[in-house]
Amino acid sequence: MARLQSTEIEALRAAAPPLPLTIAPSVSSDLYKSPYTRAKPPAKRFDDHFSIESRNFTGSALKKGSSPSGPRKIISLGTGRPTADYYPWESITLGEAPPEKGHSAHTISKQGATYNLSIALNYCLANGSAHLLRFITEHVELVHNPPYADWATFLSCGATAATEAAFRIFCDRGDTVVAEQYTYPGTLERASQTLERRRAIYDVAEKHDLIIIEDDPYYFLRMGPYYDHDQDANGSASADDKAARIFHTESIPSYLTLDTAGRVVRIDSASKILAPGLRAGWVTASRQIIDKFTAYQEVSTLAVSGPSQLMLWHLLDENWGHDGFTAWLVDLSREYRWRRDVLLGACNYYLPRKIVQWNAPEFGMFLWVKIDWRQHPQLESSSELSLEEVGAQIIGLEEKIAAKALEKGVLVTKGSLFASNKELNGHLHFRMTFAAAEEGDLKEGVRLFAEAVSEEFGL
Repeated sequence: MARLQSTEIEALRAAAPPLPLTIAPSVSSDLYKSPYTRAKPPAKRFDDHFSIESRNFTGSALKKGSSPSGPRKIISLGTGRPTADYYPWESITLGEAPPEKGHSAHTISKQGATYNLSIALNYCLANGSAHLLRFITEHVELVHNPPYADWATFLSCGATAATEAAFRIFCDRGDTVVAEQYTYPGTLERASQTLERRRAIYDVAEKHDLIIIEDDPYYFLRMGPYYDHDQDANGSASADDKAARIFHTESIPSYLTLDTAGRVVRIDSASKILAPGLRAGWVTASRQIIDKFTAYQEVSTLAVSGPSQLMLWHLLDENWGHDGFTAWLVDLSREYRWRRDVLLGACNYYLPRKIVQWNAPEFGMFLWVKIDWRQHPQLESSSELSLEEVGAQIIGLEEKIAAKALEKGVLVTKGSLFASNKELNGHLHFRMTFAAAEEGDLKEGVRLFAEAVSEEFGL
């Protein structure tokens, strides 16, 4: 079936109504989808899946009447949106990195012919600004191409806010939520779920009429397999070519791509691919479900910060475009691949392989290490203890290793924090990231952690 290509975006925009240049216009992602999408069948309805609370989510009546549209000039004596004359900022200059090396500076003034500072610093409706929502809607269709017609996207205040809203929308107290043994298993273990496993899980959801919350912030951080003999220098032409090849060949269809019924709620975030302080992301699901997200956001966080939306729009749309955004993601994946390989090289050199195991991550920004606690000289045999007593022993050992590592000068994250049931999981894990530390400190951090583990086990 034909689908939208990035080369068609310009013509698609030319045929669409012009973007509104008013304060807080009422917009919808439906305005920015291609004719390919509109020809698809509709999603199922999920009325009986909504929580008691969310069945009454109708949004803000005040906001619904605050943005009249039409050709006539409207004198507003109704809304509390202050005039831009009293904003103390006249312009903002953004120094942005293009997809290739270098930087470029752009100044956005309070008044202008397009999305400007007077619009960005005022209130915005929950769906998001028209300019940014258009780009994100196009991005979702280009990348995921949901196979039903009435999907929609709205801008969230990050994945945490979106996840909290999802639980409010679908869950009542006492409901059962099915989760993996550890949070974000695709990034904590070795690789993302295979296409076959995703299809099998989706089939289970179809059979039992379940909602799938696809919280996947690491989808675009694709590093590929690890080879300890890989000698490609970071930034070299061969490394760049390899990064592009890995990024495209390692792409696995999302649950949203497989979703013919509209039962997947996909949560994306700018935090892991741009900057976490933006507190911005987007949610894609059926129109019926997105209406609930929008209604809740209208009476809670209201909207993504206006300056964050302005920065995102100018970077993604005005500067990069869709192909440039992809080029950035390829480059970011290459940088993380290099950092991962530095960390893994240090693990191979310093960590005691007799008791520590790990798999090389192919996605994300974390390494998940498993320690064989049974080899600790002072712990009792698990055959003599209950599951609860074993769990307590492991938690105590985990705390001692983490504290000893911190005392030496390195912070690692305790694996029990990611467990669905940390008292009964029977395993000792730690999570390390290669995204935060200075590149030159990665090896030293692993060395200090290895010291803490070895000392605790008397090695």
